[in-house]
Amino acid sequence: MIDGDGMPGTLVFLKEEFQIDGVWGGIDLDASLRQLRAGIGSGGSTVSEAAFAALGATTVELSPVIVEQCEAVRTVVQTDTGVWTATLDVTSREVTFLNEDTGQVETRAARPEAGEEPAGSFSLELMGIPAVETPRGNVTIESVLVLLYLQQHQAGRELFGSVNAQDLQVTFEVCFGVLDEDAARLKAEAKAARSKETRTKTALRKAIEQRQEYGLPTPFDLDMQQETYAKTADRWVAERLQLAGAIDHHRGVLMLREKEAAAGRKAVTDAGAAADRAQRALAPVYERRALARRAQAEAEVAARGRTHCPDCEQLLRGLSGVGPLCPLCRQPDPGLPARQAARDEQLRKAKAASVAAEKDLGDLQQAAQKGVEARRKAEGESERLAGRVEAYRAKEITPREKALAQAAAAEAEACARLAEVKDRRKELVRIGELEKLASSLSKRADEAAKDWAAAEGDSQGHRQQTAKWLSQIFADLVIPMAPDKIRTAVIEPKTFAPKINNRSMKQLARSAGLVSLAHTAYHLMCLEAARTMPLVRLPATQWLDAPFDGLGAGPEGERLVNAALKVCAATAGDNAQIILTTPQVLPASTAGLLVTEHESTRPLIPHARPESEES
Repeated sequence: MIDGDGMPGTLVFLKEEFQIDGVWGGIDLDASLRQLRAGIGSGGSTVSEAAFAALGATTVELSPVIVEQCEAVRTVVQTDTGVWTATLDVTSREVTFLNEDTGQVETRAARPEAGEEPAGSFSLELMGIPAVETPRGNVTIESVLVLLYLQQHQAGRELFGSVNAQDLQVTFEVCFGVLDEDAARLKAEAKAARSKETRTKTALRKAIEQRQEYGLPTPFDLDMQQETYAKTADRWVAERLQLAGAIDHHRGVLMLREKEAAAGRKAVTDAGAAADRAQRALAPVYERRALARRAQAEAEVAARGRTHCPDCEQLLRGLSGVGPLCPLCRQPDPGLPARQAARDEQLRKAKAASVAAEKDLGDLQQAAQKGVEARRKAEGESERLAGRVEAYRAKEITPREKALAQAAAAEAEACARLAEVKDRRKELVRIGELEKLASSLSKRADEAAKDWAAAEGDSQGHRQQTAKWLSQIFADLVIPMAPDKIRTAVIEPKTFAPKINNRSMKQLARSAGLVSLAHTAYHLMCLEAARTMPLVRLPATQWLDAPFDGLGAGPEGERLVNAALKVCAATAGDNAQIILTTPQVLPASTAGLLVTEHESTRPLIPHARPESEES
């Protein structure tokens, strides 16, 4: 590996503690090589994510046991400025930094509001890394953690998938010493100025092309067109107003005639209803006449008396005796005259009732006929009035409405043409403004490019040399992990991303084992670069959470894990710190190794409530 007199930044994790029901408790982390080991899951994600959350990171997720039980989490770290305690209030997400040597206190929010400094920026300051904000990307605690913390969910996937490429690129350039803060800002400003110049020139070109499509009119031509279309629009406005005034009178007349037609239709309805009522009144009178006729016939039969036998129809013979003879049995009947008189009276009444029924029926039939005639007359009048309305509409209203619509359409067309001319006039002004802006932006971009060129110096050569050194470190670390699988390993100068066997991480995604080894070696490379390369601005520390999960099981997986563990143990030293959270056993000969074992009887958080762990 490359030797050098680099002075790595200091960031040593000393302790991690959790507050539950007002009681603090946790584990010690102070060691050059610390392993958190358990048979099934070491709980390293719980400790590591809580540690970096206490430093202000917002992309890590606190485990349920912390959210449900813990009131606060604090991380004790050793830096170049002394021992600092970072305490995260789990509820408010505020971080309080305390320098145990000087008593300095800083309180900042993990997710600050506008204008406030985030807690992550102060943590970067403690690490000796500037928090840079540029138009091209930012250096934040999230992007720097990519180089210091291998999260378990990233170990077998594409490299650094949770941080955007712009922030990561600027972070690489600043942390690997390719650019300082000022140079990074100048580069970003030069790129942003050139990009803005390109966008403005593109807009200018499109505006000129659009102007060419309608004949490149001069301002004088546009003024004349605007005046012509304005006069045309005014003329059609006057025409429309005149037609609208003329049609109002005819609409009033039409409204009166429509009311008359509506009254005629109502008269038809009323006459029809009256005729229907008269027709319905005839039915009981017909029935009454029939009953009267039947009663009259029966009275006539009773009044005539019987002169023939009802069976044989022979003439009945008279018998001797006093008084008139019964017409049926021809026997003398003294009461016959009285009964006959009653029958005659009944006949008279029946005839009178029949005559009255006939008269009533005739009167009602006459009334019904009059109702039918009235309905026919009302229908004829209604048709006449409706025809009168339609004729008036066709003669007086429709032509004027058509003319009014034509005038409105002509007015709208003239106004649209006028608006187009005004837009072209504005576009002409905009083209002039774009030309001035393009010239100004071009000048500004050239000045920014000159400033960047002056600040860049030999940064390209330094980038190539840095990538070359990093490639040597990376190859020395990753090839011994699997010499039968890895032939070449380099770091790309442009992106600072690793390539193994001339294949990118995305191309290696199908081979989880190689991806896991590449992740582990890349983070060890960052640690080694911090110790050996003078311009690298990184602390010599790494926290690797389950880095070997993608290496598989069986003899092959065990061989790869042992090889990777040996490389990790060999990379650790007095001036660096490596924290591993793995279930594997490190080589017995590893110097300075401190192992913290965890199981069901020795939980990661000693005073956690069991009921929450069971849930």
